[in-house]
Amino acid sequence: MNVRERLRLLKAAGAARAAGERAAKAALAAQAPPSLIRPAAAGTEPAALCPGLVGELVYTEAGPAFRMERRYPLSFHRGPLPLGWLLQLPDAVWPLVGRVSAAFDPRRAVFVDTETTGLAGGTGTYAFLVGLGFFQGDAFVVRQYFLRDYPEEEAMLAAIAADLAPCTCLVSFNGKSFDWPLLETRFRLARRPPPLSGAPHLDLLHPARRLWGSRLSGCTLQDLERAILGVVRTDDVSGSRIPALYFDYLRSGDASPLVPVVEHNRLDILSLAALAGWLGQMVADPLGPTPDGELLCGDDLYHLGRLFEARGLLAEALTCYEGARQRGVESVAEAALLRRLSFAYKRARAHPQAAAIWEQMIAAGGLALFPYIELAKYHEHVTRRYDLAERLTVQALAVVERRRSLGASGARREYEEVQHRLRRLRRKLAGRSS
Repeated sequence: MNVRERLRLLKAAGAARAAGERAAKAALAAQAPPSLIRPAAAGTEPAALCPGLVGELVYTEAGPAFRMERRYPLSFHRGPLPLGWLLQLPDAVWPLVGRVSAAFDPRRAVFVDTETTGLAGGTGTYAFLVGLGFFQGDAFVVRQYFLRDYPEEEAMLAAIAADLAPCTCLVSFNGKSFDWPLLETRFRLARRPPPLSGAPHLDLLHPARRLWGSRLSGCTLQDLERAILGVVRTDDVSGSRIPALYFDYLRSGDASPLVPVVEHNRLDILSLAALAGWLGQMVADPLGPTPDGELLCGDDLYHLGRLFEARGLLAEALTCYEGARQRGVESVAEAALLRRLSFAYKRARAHPQAAAIWEQMIAAGGLALFPYIELAKYHEHVTRRYDLAERLTVQALAVVERRRSLGASGARREYEEVQHRLRRLRRKLAGRSS
C-alpha cells in the first residue's frame, strides 16, 4: 500500500470517528432533562459530557470551551433572603462589609469559585471548573466552564474573559488568597492579560471570620450555610476528593462521577450571593428585623459592633454594643462586652456613660481590674475628685492582691503599676491640701 492510499484511509477513518463523536454527543443531549437544554447562542453548539452535564461549546479564537448555564429568578432563596436582596441594599454598606472601595457595585459584580487540580497553587495547578455568577436583567446567572482536557485551557480562559468584560468587581470566599491569584496565573501563563486587574474584590471569608469565627466550630462556606443561612447540603462531595475525581475523568473519559463536583461548585456560587446579601443586610440595619421577621442575636450584634469600631464608626459600634447588652450574649463573656462598650463610650468622649458601666461592674464584684483603674482616671481627669480616684485605686490594689494570690499572670506588673498610680495620686492630694 503506497503512502497516498494510507493517507486516504486515515482521512476516512478520522471522518468516521468525528461522525461517531457527534452522534454520541447528540444521544447524550437527548437523554438530558429538557429544562437543561437551551437554544444555542451565536457561536455556540449544544454539547453534553454525560446526561448530568449538559451545556454548550462556546467557540473562541482559541478554540471551543465547554460551558453550562443555569438562571435563577431574583426571588430565588438560598437561605432567608432572596438572591436579589443585595441589589436593594445601599451602596454604602459594601465598604463596611469588606473594606472594598466605594466603586464596588453588586449589579456589575462577578461571584467566583473554582475547583482545581490541587490546593498548592502555583504554575502546576489548573482550575478545571470555573464558576461565575452575575446579575443579568431579572435573573441571577450561574455559568460554569469545564476544562475537558488541558489543551482547551486557552479557549476556556478566552470565554471567561469575554464573560468578565462587563464586570467591574469581584465577590469570592477566600478568593483573594486562592481562586483569583490562581486564575491570574493561568491567564499570564496563556499570555493573556488577567481580567479585572486591580478591581474591588469583596472576599467574604474575612468579614465572616470577624463576625462568626469565635462562635462557630468552623468558618468554611458550608459551615456558614448551615449556621447562618440555614441551608444543609445532601450528598455533597468532599473538597479533598475533587482533584482525584478530575484525574480519573482524564484517564477514563467518563464525566459522570464529576456531576456532584459541578453541583458543589454551583451551590457555592449561589451561597456567595446569599451570604453577601445577609452580610449587607446586617450592616444596613443591625437592630431591625430581617425580611423573614428575625432579629440579630446579641452575639452577632457584639461582633458587628467590633466590625464597625474597626472601621472607625463609633456611633454605629455603640448602637450594636448596646443592642447586644439588651439581647444578651452567649459566646462572649458579658465582661468583655461591657469592656468594649465602655471604651467605645470613652473614645466617643461620652465619659458619664462609660463611668456608669464601670460603676456597674465594680458593684457586681469580680476580679476585673480595669473598671477600678478607668473609673479612677475618670475622677482624676474629668471630675477632678482626687479623693474618689485615690479610694478606687486602693480598691484596685486589693483586687490585684487577690489576683496575685490566685496566680493570675501579670499580677506582679499590675501591682507595680497600681502602686505607682497610688503614689502619684497621693502626691496630688498632698499638694492640694498644703
